[in-house]
Amino acid sequence: TEYPASTQCCQRPLALRIMEEGRKPKKKYEESPSGSLSKKKQKITGGFKESLAQRLPSAPLAEIFDFTIDKYPEPLSLSALSLVCKSWNSVAKRQRLWLSSLRVRFPRIFCTKVASVREAKREGLTMKEYIASREIAKKSEKEKKDNNDDWEEDSDDDEKEEESYEDMAPATESELQTIVSTWNMNSEVAKLSTEVKKYKSAIKYLEAMRQKGNDKFKESDLKNALQLYKRGFEPGEEALGGIGDAAAPPTDRIELRHLLAIVYSNCSAAWYRLNEYERAAKCGVNAHERLLGITRVMRDSNGFNKLFGELNRKIQRRIRQALAHVIPRISFLRHSDVPVEGVGVGTVLRSNRDMAGSIFENSIVLLYEHERGEGCQGIVLNKDAHGRDGKVRRMGGPVEPRREVYLHNVADLPDARRVIEGVYYGGDIEEAKSRGGRVATFYGYAAWFDGQLDGEIRNQDWTWSNDGTANLVFRTVEGEDSKE
Repeated sequence: TEYPASTQCCQRPLALRIMEEGRKPKKKYEESPSGSLSKKKQKITGGFKESLAQRLPSAPLAEIFDFTIDKYPEPLSLSALSLVCKSWNSVAKRQRLWLSSLRVRFPRIFCTKVASVREAKREGLTMKEYIASREIAKKSEKEKKDNNDDWEEDSDDDEKEEESYEDMAPATESELQTIVSTWNMNSEVAKLSTEVKKYKSAIKYLEAMRQKGNDKFKESDLKNALQLYKRGFEPGEEALGGIGDAAAPPTDRIELRHLLAIVYSNCSAAWYRLNEYERAAKCGVNAHERLLGITRVMRDSNGFNKLFGELNRKIQRRIRQALAHVIPRISFLRHSDVPVEGVGVGTVLRSNRDMAGSIFENSIVLLYEHERGEGCQGIVLNKDAHGRDGKVRRMGGPVEPRREVYLHNVADLPDARRVIEGVYYGGDIEEAKSRGGRVATFYGYAAWFDGQLDGEIRNQDWTWSNDGTANLVFRTVEGEDSKE
């Protein structure tokens, strides 16, 4: 058969296949002795053939219609176009159903996709270009992390700051269409469902290992107890850093963090009994971090204190006991239940006590986080260190010295929080840099438990004031490893 020239181009095989499918007569099913099969029985026995819409390739609309582009289209070409339109409409409707499933079952994933579409539009990129740029950025970040091994051999990364989509504007019709055309909704929902099942399995396994470890702990078989705890929290940590954590419901996310905090706390107690105080302190810090991760999910400090306050106090007590053996020259047991009025975000601390050999010797610290009942965090502003590569890096504190902490001066950066005049914490640092903002990079940070800093101030370990300036933060460091 000779076909019109308008169908003879790169899309001709698809056009011909669609037209041939359209010409095929409907298959007649054999009748049983009792009569013809009902539609329901035909479906059960596989009588209905898979529809053309289900087998239509996932291709951009323009590519499918490309074979019809002709100044004077032939009637046969128009007939094929009509069939393609019907088939494509069926596929589009089915994709929209899966998109609705994604929005209802995995709202955080849906919001991240909407955010990606909006960010790509701001950057003037197509979705294909945007996704490729994100992959390059992830690869670069991984390489940078691998090259930073000269700072600390062992380091547990904190959870990333929880993104809030509560104030996100509803997705527009064009944004929904972009999502449907960029991702296969059917496969996305199937993949996320599988990840959530794995996530739930990790929770069950962690609970089982916790119970077995507790039995060994009660028998004073501490080494085997530690092995069982480790077997439990390893898949738990893997689940915590995977896509399943973004897709799982909030109750499961809270349960995983709660169990991890308990297991790490039990590890801390076991190492303490074995006189391994440094390991006990490290496990205690991990337990505290996992427990605080619940606040990022709940976003309700009162509810958190009511449900997990007792466990939080127990973990902090174990950390202080372990650290008292690790660094005896600095008393971490100083504590005060009476807050020092005036101390908060933006407060500048200057050390008074002799701390020879410590990063806090003659240090100036700026508090960038402070919350009653939770503790506080700050950045050491006047300490530098030379890496093996010869570059100078600003050391922000003894906690997690491989972690990069940023302060910047972009006031209107989304999610940025004011520290002092002209200095902000949080938000997308890459966006701050792209907008020409000043960014100070620190490695590590200083942290105090609830009441600890109040006790140290009352013991005259620190002098404090609220007269900090941006010049303290954005000082020039010769030979600094610039992140601009």
